[in-house]
Amino acid sequence: MYPDLLQIGNLTIHSFGVMLVLAVLTAIFLLYREAPGANVNPDLLLEAILLTLFFGLVGSRLLFIAFNWTFFSEGFPVSLFSRFEGLSFFGGIVAGVLALYFWSRKRKVSFLKIGDLLAPYLMLGYAIGRVGCFLSGCCYGTESSLPWALPSQAGEAVLRHPVQLYTAIGALLIFLALKKAKTKRPFIGFILIAMLALYGLLRFVTDFFRYGHPVWLGLSATQLASLCLILLTAGLLTAYFYLLPENERPSFKLPRLIKKKKLRSGRKFR
Repeated sequence: MYPDLLQIGNLTIHSFGVMLVLAVLTAIFLLYREAPGANVNPDLLLEAILLTLFFGLVGSRLLFIAFNWTFFSEGFPVSLFSRFEGLSFFGGIVAGVLALYFWSRKRKVSFLKIGDLLAPYLMLGYAIGRVGCFLSGCCYGTESSLPWALPSQAGEAVLRHPVQLYTAIGALLIFLALKKAKTKRPFIGFILIAMLALYGLLRFVTDFFRYGHPVWLGLSATQLASLCLILLTAGLLTAYFYLLPENERPSFKLPRLIKKKKLRSGRKFR
């Protein structure tokens, strides 16, 4: 759509890069403000964010290269840097979570507590980043005749699902849901696990509208990875809720739909 926002001499400002920087700065700003209320040292949290971000970018780049090895194998390893386009969010999640885990062990802080704090803002940053994909014209959808279908590139006659915006809206809804659930989480680490599960579900659904090549049973590699992520998080939740002794399991109180009312005689409905 608008891959290049600004041209200054030989320097080109790309829309995806701008949105990626905006996503990072927004998440850092909001997390830094929230840290004191969560009894977390803001400077320590900033260290965790930067470390997770660095290894997340490395992991996302390496997984993208692995999926597109035919393209990058020519002129390797120089091609890794001369052709710097493409990131895989799944690779970023895996590398980022592992980096956060080992960092938390070294710093002797709760991995699950920090993970719960970071998880919602990861989805917020992801939503902003997907807007960058839309502006850049990458990660486009399949052909569509729906009223809101758009071309992936300026001047293209083919109309496609704006799947980047579908994903961005879904990620924003996940962010809002996680923020709402944070005060009512049944255990520390629940928000992190819920984020992984909801992200996997989001990618599994939206990839049906994304242009790509199925690899097994009509599903893309991302959808298969999403199913694995959903099963993993479901297993973690099952293990927590059902392997604990019954008296240690967290309880959920359903909202009362009918309130008890007093009669004039002083009796109550039952």
